Amino acid sequence: MHLVKTSISIPDDLLQEAKSMSKNVSGFIVDALREHIRQRKIQKAMESFGSWKGRDCESIDMVNDLRKEGERDYAGRTY
Repeated sequence: MHLVKTSISIPDDLLQEAKSMSKNVSGFIVDALREHIRQRKIQKAMESFGSWKGRDCESIDMVNDLRKEGERDYAGRTY
C-alpha cells in the first residue's frame, strides 16, 4: 500500500479524542475513513434498489443490446 502524507484540518476536540483512543492517530483515522466509505457504498447500493422498476426490458437485455451496437468482442464473445 502506497502511503501519501497530507494535511487536513479537524477540530481540536476531535483530535484529542482520537489520541485518547489510539497511539496511532493516522491509523485510527484511516480505519474510520475506510469504515465511513464502506457505509456510504452500502447506502448508495441500497438507494439504487428498485431503480429498474417500470422499465420495459431486463437489464441483461439492455447490456446485450449495447454490446451489439459496437460489435465488440467481450471476453472472446462476439455479440
